Amino acid sequence: MKNLILLICIIVFAGCSGEKTDEVLLQLDKEKLEENINYDKIVFYKFAKIAVRSNAVLDTNMEEYQKFSSQTRNILKTMDQLDTNKKSISVMEALRLYNDYRKVKKLVKTTDEDVFPSLVQGFNVMYGAPKVDMNAVDAKEKTRVQNIEHAILSMAVLTTRDLGQPFALYECSKTQPELLDDSEIKTLLEFVRGFLFFGNNLYYLSEDGLSRNIKWLDKNESIPMPYTKAFFGWRNLSDSQAHTAFHGMNYLFRGFDRMRMERKVDEERSLADFDSFVKDMNKLGLETELVWLADAYLNLKREKPKKAIPALEKLKTSPLFSDSEREAIQKTIDYVKDREPDAALKGVYDKAFMARLASKYMISVLAKIDWEKVMRENNVPHTKEIFANINKFKEMSNAVSQYTQPSTIENGKKEITNKGSELLDKAKSLW
Repeated sequence: MKNLILLICIIVFAGCSGEKTDEVLLQLDKEKLEENINYDKIVFYKFAKIAVRSNAVLDTNMEEYQKFSSQTRNILKTMDQLDTNKKSISVMEALRLYNDYRKVKKLVKTTDEDVFPSLVQGFNVMYGAPKVDMNAVDAKEKTRVQNIEHAILSMAVLTTRDLGQPFALYECSKTQPELLDDSEIKTLLEFVRGFLFFGNNLYYLSEDGLSRNIKWLDKNESIPMPYTKAFFGWRNLSDSQAHTAFHGMNYLFRGFDRMRMERKVDEERSLADFDSFVKDMNKLGLETELVWLADAYLNLKREKPKKAIPALEKLKTSPLFSDSEREAIQKTIDYVKDREPDAALKGVYDKAFMARLASKYMISVLAKIDWEKVMRENNVPHTKEIFANINKFKEMSNAVSQYTQPSTIENGKKEITNKGSELLDKAKSLW
């Protein structure tokens, strides 16, 4: 109630002042995040994870376990039988899973999956390990493991065709870097969240985390950065150089956040952030598509169009971009040469175009990372099986999502009818 009153006061104050405050805009992003991860395909994915995690609970009297125990059996049975390389889920299996999901859908939405043992522990139990006594679990270690799991899953699903950004957004929404001890992993998690929030137009949430990161990096200049170097492919850099480069990357994406915001003050802040990024990268002599992108934009905005041309020419030659994107960059060059830089900024080289190129660059970086190898190198048990089961989550989610539409249910009835009366009798109870 106190938080509600505070929020109302902030909104009223913002309305009187004529411009929304950072606090109000951040709160609006939090509400938008909840809406973005609250639809059937994501909720079923969460249900499948709860099935695995709750199965590892030793105390079957646990309240949360009791809520789901009977509805999760078919998921675990299907996962045990399903080989995504050889067998797809039948209509009957999909309907049975959907029926289980439908019964507990509301509960799934309001249940925090992190009340259960970790996903790795859930898979371990599936492969014969003893169940987990939640009373004996170290809370701090559980938080650390969950954060790493959610972060790795968010990256692992981001570059998959069938799961992609919505699932990555759900996983990153579950990370809580602020609860971790200060470390390189914590700051890398915060950056990952910032990038994913940016990619889903949650600019104020992204800016909030990246701002925390920048402050932390400013205070911690001498930390080892092995994970960051592996993440970005900076293995040839020293820890000090990697710190400078990562510092710049946080400024860059905070700049993109601010560039996409509506207020004039945010645009001014974005230019300062881009400037800090370019300076950091110039110190190291690093040239990438992101450096050329930011450098050209700064020169166009600061009415130095001729200085933008070298960066644009380099950007145009990048194999990362499509023919249409390279054509758009060439049009920008043509506008500059024709002394029409304003047309370049308002047209082909606009904010949405820049954001799209930046996201494409980062996803190309993430796609090169072998997340299964990362987990193996960190001695995570049953890594191979975990990734196989992620594919099973995907298969089940795709199969069940069809039955959230009435027309598809009718098609399912017809298919079962065509296969004979025995299957039809079995299916009647599901409808």
